[in-house]
Amino acid sequence: MVIEGSREYKAAQELERTLNDYGWNPKRFAESTRCYHCTLQQELMKTIVEIIRMVGSKDYGTDLRNQASHELCKQIVDSGVLDETHLPFI
Repeated sequence: MVIEGSREYKAAQELERTLNDYGWNPKRFAESTRCYHCTLQQELMKTIVEIIRMVGSKDYGTDLRNQASHELCKQIVDSGVLDETHLPFI
């Protein structure tokens, strides 16, 4: 899959630049998504589910900086809660 140059890659790069700031407030960001159209809230959740699956996978590279995220995502994936997840674009 060609990722570089895609609009998703560009959006992820912009988010990376935004996150790379000690003033970033995850809770404020989460609250801000309440303003999204309901369809886009669901699309965001679909994206977050894919991130959880990727970060929780066995072949995801970790070190001490992201080990806790990997372990949390692995627990979510292993729980099976995502197996039946279907978030349609409506």
